[in-house]
Amino acid sequence: KATSAILLAPILAGVPAAGRTPVPGGQGCYAITDRAACCLFVDGREGEIFEGEDCVPSRRGPVGDHSLLLADAAIDVSRASHNRVAVPGGLGCNEVRDRQACCAFVDGRIEAPYAGRECVPARENTYFDVGNGKDDTVCQPSCWATGDCGPKDMSAHAGFCAPVFSPLPYQALALKPTATVLYGQRLRYYVIGSSNAAWQTWPDQMHAMLKRMGYNVTLPKTEIPGEADGPIGRRTPKCMDAASYETLRTPRLGLQGWSTWGFAFDNEDDCNADGFRQIAGWNVSCTNGWACTSKWRGNVPIVPVSKIAKGVKGAHVVVLANFVNDGRNSQYGPHDCYGPGRTPSVMETTNITAEDLRRTIRAIHDEDPNVVVLVLARYADFKQVVFVNEKTLDMNQAINNAVKEKVETEPNTHFVDLTFPLDRAMFQTLNAGHANCRGDLVMANTVIEAMWKYGVISTGLALGDQDTCLAREDCGNMNGDLACCQRSALCYVDPDAIARHTDPGCSEFPPPPDASGSVPACNIPDPP
Repeated sequence: KATSAILLAPILAGVPAAGRTPVPGGQGCYAITDRAACCLFVDGREGEIFEGEDCVPSRRGPVGDHSLLLADAAIDVSRASHNRVAVPGGLGCNEVRDRQACCAFVDGRIEAPYAGRECVPARENTYFDVGNGKDDTVCQPSCWATGDCGPKDMSAHAGFCAPVFSPLPYQALALKPTATVLYGQRLRYYVIGSSNAAWQTWPDQMHAMLKRMGYNVTLPKTEIPGEADGPIGRRTPKCMDAASYETLRTPRLGLQGWSTWGFAFDNEDDCNADGFRQIAGWNVSCTNGWACTSKWRGNVPIVPVSKIAKGVKGAHVVVLANFVNDGRNSQYGPHDCYGPGRTPSVMETTNITAEDLRRTIRAIHDEDPNVVVLVLARYADFKQVVFVNEKTLDMNQAINNAVKEKVETEPNTHFVDLTFPLDRAMFQTLNAGHANCRGDLVMANTVIEAMWKYGVISTGLALGDQDTCLAREDCGNMNGDLACCQRSALCYVDPDAIARHTDPGCSEFPPPPDASGSVPACNIPDPP
């Protein structure tokens, strides 16, 4: 009863022996009747000599032919079937205990309504609530996850099996004859940020969009301390187009609450006995983390700038989005971060920011002068949870202008301006002050626009006029103007090349049930 489903090859090939899961229901490898699925498991019989042994598929003969050489298992995996198989032993999806393995199956029960339904994994760091008080169910039939055959709609918990995207149509692309990276060639970028790279998805949306644009996006892991390959714990809004990027691995630095100086030094040798160093004539704390408090620092005390430089060597682009907290620390933790006595004003912190950014940029270019560094602007403050705060826009722009003036003198370095529309829900309800799905879309498209503008990529996004298109939400009227659709913060071009409305993202984690026990849609207030 296997049904045609999402491609398994990337899933199976990425599962090492150490990441295998026991055959469900305490059964042995013999219960598996598909060679590709076999490579996902170890024997599930507890207390027997077979327990924990890797399952090995037969070569081409019947299941149970033990003549297979172990090396041939990898060949079968790389040529994995595109069809899912039933969970062995007539068991349900809920018996599968591994998110990756979940994607290989349909429900094995013969009774309706579960029979043959595709298994759906829970999002990373979430579980399906089955009413047993335990957080251990990571796989359910699709109809159960949506509430069609389960007790309630748990779509907000449902994850994805493999990236789902399609090439952008020609009308959505902008072309230039020459660039460092041509259409179809390998492209590598790296993001260095604070919580905006930890609790947001714009680096991941960039990954998916660049693939849709035809690039061979290659993002290897590095030895940079503190690196993550996606948002921390997937604590992000679930966006409408999350299927295109949520299973991708996008290495980056996203250290919550950190400021620029956490990425600009190799050690703390120049810190005094009170824990401060001099930067641009000011005392600056050597403790990284929000408000320069050790309890918010995390597991990494410092990210040596030499490690950053070596790690990003060979990248075409490095995006620095790590200066937002420099100014905020002068407002919310002035003496913790800048010591006793007079502390710098928000504008005076731009001198600290510039000195730190120059240290990081120069270290990167000492290792590889061909890397294009994009310094991404600080985005607007928020009000009423989800809207742009117009009252602080002038100050925010002044900060960006000051940093821009100080860093654009560095070679191969560009400042990237960033604008969110007014009177539109642009911020999360999950992580206060952080951009939601719409804000992340704007950030991703803005960085890609800069990559095209400064000659990194030959094929860019067709983007309409910002003043005309950024706040437009009549997406259905934009099928004849995909450039305006892609400039809008509220629209995107879907896999069918149709202009669609993008929502702010379901930001509850997990969403609390309402009085009836069902999970409500995200409630977004009306514009002020």
